[in-house]
Amino acid sequence: MAGQRLTKEEQEPLGNRKPAGSNKRRPSGKKSLWAIRLNLFFCFATIGLYYLATIRPESFWLAGFSGFLIPPFQITLAAFLLYWISKRPFFSVFSLFTLLLGIRFIVASWSWHFIKTEPCKDFKVLSFNAKTFGGMDPDKQKQKEICTGMVKKMLQSDADILCIQEMFDNPNSKTFNVIERLRKGGYKYIYFSKSVTMRWGASVGMAICSRYPILSRKAIRKKKNSNNQIISALIDINGQSVVVVNMHLQSIFIKEDELDPNRIKENFKASFFTIASKMKVAYKARTNQIDQLLAHTLDEELPLIIAGDMNDTPYSNAYLRLRDSYKNGFEEKGSGFGFTYNGPLPFLRIDHQFANERLDFTRFRVNNEFQGSDHFGTEACYRILK
Repeated sequence: MAGQRLTKEEQEPLGNRKPAGSNKRRPSGKKSLWAIRLNLFFCFATIGLYYLATIRPESFWLAGFSGFLIPPFQITLAAFLLYWISKRPFFSVFSLFTLLLGIRFIVASWSWHFIKTEPCKDFKVLSFNAKTFGGMDPDKQKQKEICTGMVKKMLQSDADILCIQEMFDNPNSKTFNVIERLRKGGYKYIYFSKSVTMRWGASVGMAICSRYPILSRKAIRKKKNSNNQIISALIDINGQSVVVVNMHLQSIFIKEDELDPNRIKENFKASFFTIASKMKVAYKARTNQIDQLLAHTLDEELPLIIAGDMNDTPYSNAYLRLRDSYKNGFEEKGSGFGFTYNGPLPFLRIDHQFANERLDFTRFRVNNEFQGSDHFGTEACYRILK
């Protein structure tokens, strides 16, 4: 049209014009190449960690560290997945494939059973590491409300069976007479496996407390002066015999001050080797304890529950071996992340409840209302399958 001025783009020859949308920024070729290489490194490294988790730590103890490395590596791959979907979708296949290979670890990390519609059914089990109810801690001994509060929460849970790790009882004390209080609360049948008895009458160990009759009891693993035990009780629940196993697998015994960032920073090498050596001992010990546990339970034809403190993550060899044989309450009916550790590393799920095929989970939750322990409790409701 006469008098209309052409734009700068229209004045250029057709051959020099840029296609529409070409001004959008794309990642440079060099940048994309490095991102692909880094992505592939994490893919292969993560697959390697999956494999290490299947190796018994007694054969190669460094494989035990895979339990701590798998989650951050999977999170990194998830970030790569989202990045490539927004930039170049084809390259997202590598991260997606690797994550799908480790789907069992993802399921062990996060559960989405938010709607609780089923009733509690036949019976309920509460498992809790009571940290000796504060009875072995000089500072907590003066705080009578800690022990009283824990016992009160146990009674309020309405659980039919209690599996208590790091049990403490002093029948001569008005504060720490835990067994007497539990019996008055309805737990008439108590199996207290003592590991240590002090001169003043107090005892430390593990306990299975039941509102139903305990027909028999035994220690699967018991070592003098060690609180890491595995005990079992045969319980009559309305005419049906049920085997309940209470486990407390090998502790790492890392002190809180050993995890202090300032201390680690001052002498990183010494701190690293101290922690690593303790973890090495614990990994190997837990392997043998799982051997003992499976040897006593795999052929059990009665309904069977294994509950307690594993001191190990859901990505460990110990957990995988139990999960391959039994159902896990959190994976069946839990919600969220289900963290159970209330200590310096508050993102760990190390307390579990398992069951064989004779039982169904109808509910599962982490009870974080307990105060005074470095653990939360786990509660599960069960249905007996005829």
